[in-house]
Amino acid sequence: MARRKGRKMTRRRRKQGVSLLNVAETVMLANATTQTLFNTNAYNFVVGGAGFGAGNQITLRELFDPTQVVAQRASAGGFGYSGQGGNTQSASTFSLVQSNLKENWIMGAGQMILIPLTFKAIKAVGRPGISKINGMLRKVGLATTVKV
Repeated sequence: MARRKGRKMTRRRRKQGVSLLNVAETVMLANATTQTLFNTNAYNFVVGGAGFGAGNQITLRELFDPTQVVAQRASAGGFGYSGQGGNTQSASTFSLVQSNLKENWIMGAGQMILIPLTFKAIKAVGRPGISKINGMLRKVGLATTVKV
């Protein structure tokens, strides 16, 4: 019998939802990165946060203006705007990032290594439960939106 010469059917793939575990891992890695480089968490880095200036904190707004000068209070050892008075010396945003990296690189490197390993272990150990939860989400009709 001769082969059929018709067009081959394309395989269809079901849409995958957003993985809650992957989102949690990404948020933790973003927090580790911003804590290491900018001395603040990811949320305060993006939004600006309250009390900017204490302890070498840098937000996204200051990062886009690298020539901005932030005054360092010599008495408290922290950074703040130059209008805070006291004995001050100026530091650029880039130099603050460098000093934050020098102070926090060990903790940041450890977190960057341990967070993905921990999530990989959690996914391996919790695979039976994760599969059951994803199966229930599929039955309810939420599998194309969210998964574990």
